[in-house]
Amino acid sequence: MNKLKFLLLISSSIFYQQLFAQTDSIHLVCPFENGSGREPKEAYTWDPPDKKIIMVTKMDTLIRSCVNATVSNVNPTEDGRFEVVIYFKQYYFWYYGVAKSFVKRGDLLKAGQPLGMYIPGTEIEFRMFNKEEPIDPRNLLDCKMPNDEK
Repeated sequence: MNKLKFLLLISSSIFYQQLFAQTDSIHLVCPFENGSGREPKEAYTWDPPDKKIIMVTKMDTLIRSCVNATVSNVNPTEDGRFEVVIYFKQYYFWYYGVAKSFVKRGDLLKAGQPLGMYIPGTEIEFRMFNKEEPIDPRNLLDCKMPNDEK
């Protein structure tokens, strides 16, 4: 193979890797219209830090899907609420503390579509995974965080 063909092959390979990386990036809709997220406040610190966000709102009663997704699981919890797990490609999103679920396993959701009810004054624990690897969703989630100037 001559040098020109080799350079073209390498250049096109790098171009497609960059293109794939750009189109595979993910943007998450806030699960609440008027809510915000905060870091967990716990009695002790996890090492490594626990990658989750606590979602709260005073005005909303609906919890929304953060992406176009498929419902993986809906399970009742010990406290009478639900955990709802949805997925998009290799990403899984876990909502814990849903008061009432509107979805069932296999349902297709659009970003922003309600997936359950929220009771103001409670908390929703929100986690994100890439396959089984926990990801910190703060930089991907379009929500107000306590230090935001929004």
